[in-house]
Amino acid sequence: MREKGKLFWEYVKGCAITNLIHRFDLSTISTFFGRWIPFAFAVGIVTGSIASFMDVVILKLNSILVQNVPLLLLYPLLVSIIVGYALKVDPVIGGPGIGYAIIHLKTRYYVPVKTVLLKLLTATLVLSGGFIAGREGPSFFIGVALGEWFGRSYGLGKKYKSLLGLIGGGAFTGALLKAPLGSAIFAMELEEMYNFDYRPFVPMIIASIVSYLTFSFFRGESAFIHLTKSPEWTLNTIPYIVVMGLLISLIIYVYTFLFHTATCSSKFFDHKIRPLIGTSLALPLLALLFLVTKDTDFLSAPAHMGIVSKLAQVPLGVGTDIFIVICVLLVTSLTLSFGIPGGLVLPNLLIGAAVGNMFGHMFPDQIVTFTLAGMGAALAAGAKTPLAAIVMITEMTHADVVIPMTAAIITSYTTSFGFSLYLGQEMKLKPMTGKDGRSDKK
Repeated sequence: MREKGKLFWEYVKGCAITNLIHRFDLSTISTFFGRWIPFAFAVGIVTGSIASFMDVVILKLNSILVQNVPLLLLYPLLVSIIVGYALKVDPVIGGPGIGYAIIHLKTRYYVPVKTVLLKLLTATLVLSGGFIAGREGPSFFIGVALGEWFGRSYGLGKKYKSLLGLIGGGAFTGALLKAPLGSAIFAMELEEMYNFDYRPFVPMIIASIVSYLTFSFFRGESAFIHLTKSPEWTLNTIPYIVVMGLLISLIIYVYTFLFHTATCSSKFFDHKIRPLIGTSLALPLLALLFLVTKDTDFLSAPAHMGIVSKLAQVPLGVGTDIFIVICVLLVTSLTLSFGIPGGLVLPNLLIGAAVGNMFGHMFPDQIVTFTLAGMGAALAAGAKTPLAAIVMITEMTHADVVIPMTAAIITSYTTSFGFSLYLGQEMKLKPMTGKDGRSDKK
C-alpha cells in the first residue's frame, strides 16, 4: 500500500513538472509584460495628452463662436473652404475616417505624418461648431496612425500592424468620448463586424484607460452627456422600447441609403470644392434648425453634447423631434459625405435621442430611459457595434439602463443586418489595396 502511494505521488510530481514546463511559457509572458504593456501605457499617455489638447482648442473656439450667432452660422463655410484645400493635398482626410482606417489596417502601409496633421487640424475646426459631426471618426483615424507608429518604434513587426492600430484607435476615442471600455470594444467590433476578436482586448483596455486617465488629469472628470434626472423604467415599457428599436432600425436604413448615395454623388465634384458645395446646401437646414429650436447647442453638439443632454431629459414637441431627425439625416449626408471630417456616432445619438424623446411623451417619467435606449439602438444599427453601444452610453451618461437599452439594441441590431454606415465594414471582405491602388496581396 505504501509502495502504491509512493508511486502515485511520484506520478503526480512528474505530471506537475511536465505541465509547468509546457504551460509556463516564459518567453510569451516576458514579451507581454516587456513589450505590450509598456506599449499600451505609452500609447495611452500620448493619445490622452493629444486628445486633451484637441478638446481645449475645440471648446475655446466654440465659446467664441456661440457669442455671435451669425458668425456661428457662417463659420461652416469658412471651414469648408479650408477643408477643400486640405483635401486637395490629401483626399483621405475627408469624411468620417473610420471607413478608411478599417481598410488601411489591412494594408502594409503606415499613415503619413502629413495626413495625420491635416486630419487633426481640419477635424478640430469642424468639431468646434456649426456642424453635426462626431468626435470618434477623427479620433479613431488619428489613434490608428499613432498606434502603428508606436508599434514600429517598439519593434513590433508589420504582422501586428492591425492590432497596433486598433489599440491606438480605441485609446484616442476612449479619451475624447470619455468612454474607455466602450471605445475599446467599439474599435474591436468595428474591425471585425459579426466576428468579434478578443486578441487585442487586454492591451487595448489598458491603453484606453490610461488615455482616459491622462485626459481626465488635464480636463477633469465628468460625464460626457450630463444628466440631472435619474432614469426610471418598468417592465410595461419594454414592448414600447422594442417598437422604438424597430422604428430606429428603419430610420437608420434610410440614413444609410441617403449617406452612401450622397457620398457617390459627391464624386462628381473636385476635392477642392466638394466640402463647400455640400456645406452650402446644408447651411439653410442648419439655420432653420436653429430658428425652430432657438438653441445654439445644436450647432455646438460636437463640442459639449449639450443638446443630447436636453433631448434626454426635456420633452420637445413631436413635430420638433421629427424635424430634428430629418435635419440630421440631410445635414450630415451633405457635409460628412462631401468630405467634412467628422464621425457618425453623434448623428446616430441625436437620431436615437430624438426618437426616444417622441416615445417619452407616452411615459414622461421615463423619458431618460427611452432616449438613452434610443441612442444605443441607433448606434448599434448604424455602426454594427451592439456591445459597445451598451457600454459607451452607460459610460458617457453614468446612468444604468442596461436592460431596456439591451432590448432596443437587440431589436435594432437584428433587424438591420446587411448594411452599415461605415463603408470600410462593407468592403473589408474584398481584396485590400494599397496607396498606389495595387492589391495588398502578392
